[in-house]
Amino acid sequence: MSAPRAGDLVAISLSGVQVFITESRTTADAANASDIVGRLASLVAARFTDEELVFPYSARVAAAPNRIVALVEPGTGAERAREAVAAARQAWQSWVERLFSSARETPGFPDLMWAVAPASGDYTAQWEQVHTALSARKRLRGFDFPEAVDVGPCSLAPRWAAERRAPQGVPAHEQDQVLSAAGWVKRRWHAHPALPSSSTTGFASTSSIASTPYRIGVLRAWDLPDVRQNVVALHDAVRAVMGPGRFRFREAPVPAVQLHRRDAEIARWWEDGAGPWVWPDAWQEERLTREYGVGGHRVDPAAVRRGRAAATALRESLEVEPNPYYAVVVADLDSLGKVLSADPVDPTRHRALSQRLGELAREQRREVEERQGVAVYAGGDDLLAFTPASTALEIAAACRDQAGSDPTTLSCAVLFVHHIGSLRQAILQAQKLLAAAKSTPGKNAVAVGYLTGSGSRATTVRPWEAHPVGDALQALRTFRPVDALHTAGGLSPRLLNDLYRERWALMDLASIDRGRVYAKEVARLVVRHGGTEEDARVLVGLGACEHAEPEWAPVPLEAAKVAVFLRRQTW
Repeated sequence: MSAPRAGDLVAISLSGVQVFITESRTTADAANASDIVGRLASLVAARFTDEELVFPYSARVAAAPNRIVALVEPGTGAERAREAVAAARQAWQSWVERLFSSARETPGFPDLMWAVAPASGDYTAQWEQVHTALSARKRLRGFDFPEAVDVGPCSLAPRWAAERRAPQGVPAHEQDQVLSAAGWVKRRWHAHPALPSSSTTGFASTSSIASTPYRIGVLRAWDLPDVRQNVVALHDAVRAVMGPGRFRFREAPVPAVQLHRRDAEIARWWEDGAGPWVWPDAWQEERLTREYGVGGHRVDPAAVRRGRAAATALRESLEVEPNPYYAVVVADLDSLGKVLSADPVDPTRHRALSQRLGELAREQRREVEERQGVAVYAGGDDLLAFTPASTALEIAAACRDQAGSDPTTLSCAVLFVHHIGSLRQAILQAQKLLAAAKSTPGKNAVAVGYLTGSGSRATTVRPWEAHPVGDALQALRTFRPVDALHTAGGLSPRLLNDLYRERWALMDLASIDRGRVYAKEVARLVVRHGGTEEDARVLVGLGACEHAEPEWAPVPLEAAKVAVFLRRQTW
């Protein structure tokens, strides 16, 4: 690439992305929202040549970042910015019109802002000027939301009014959804032939993601007579309960499941349709009747009983329980703005950083998919992925290792959620966990938490490597794993009860003799519950570097809660 010449520096920002993605009821909503935003950003980037672009380094990247930066001919910056923003807005309006066959208002979306620093020959000054202007522009919000009469709010995004009726082509079982025009575009993005989605197969549900390891295990044991027989029985019961119309709609298979693809139709259904049905307790007649007994279809109670029996028999034939939990993994590079503003501030270095982010994005997606997860977005600087519970910590550690400190460190959050819980709340809580990790001194931290099906929760936050813990994620594996329940030794989860009961006394002991008495008392409790002196040292260390629950510090109560959950649900 030739040396950059002086020109107007254009910066265009697509705001509100996290909100748009979070306003999702299903994983397909979240993935579609991410794809829509990526497509809009790519349309903006495509208005500039590769020689002009700084971020991204090329207009041909799979998905452009939410902020596009380019150096253009002197005196043309404002015009080029207006053209690029207009192209993205026009594209969005055309997508809305294709879905509804007429125009609809979506006030505030897409939220595109731009700023231009005139050519001066000093790229460093331009960079500071244009980003200062963009930051100031973000603080000036226009409330262009027209009054809506006789319509309710959108169930996904109450800031918008709901459409009075669903667009043409929506399946009967979705026509009662209360969605805005933007919500319907998000919902139908992958399913409408006139919309330029990157995928036409949707996205795996949280239930499918949670059950991925179990379903892969079934595929590996496919040739065992009992296994295939029980899958066939389950398939037939699902078809009877859903009805032929609903049964046709399948999810996108998890990439890791596709690696074990079988040719038989039953096996293909197991890959992309069986995910929500593998748990015996999913076969509840009242719930299934409410969900599928619509449009004249009657749910047969006998089919429900057959399905429950098949799911139970399949589980018993494999001697493995399908895990009801999945994980939301979110990550973000630390202080990337400072890295970009560090010397030398020049377009050549910035383009190199942009290329590095592209490499990280590919590496993150590979790490997620190789460990049975699915990435909603992987931009290099940030990540949102849904993973099975058993591989979530490995994925977080692998993505952190891929980043290293090039261009900077990575903070991460892992939230374990029951597969039938609210997806929106799961994403919001995971983002709060990530914010907690990034608020630790020096950042470069990891947060781990859980939300159970009954509503209980706990979180623990600490640096990836903190004295005296060392490896934060490995330290959380202190308790005995599930598959060792019948062997001698190992720290028992019953320790948690003692830590909670003795928390006030332990806090008092921690202030005496530099915590030596406290450490000895923790060791006594740990040994009493089958642990070792090393287990006690690790737990004391977890409490010493805890950032999530200062109320009980340094008692490792929150860390122990999370560790016990990991022992029960991730091994």
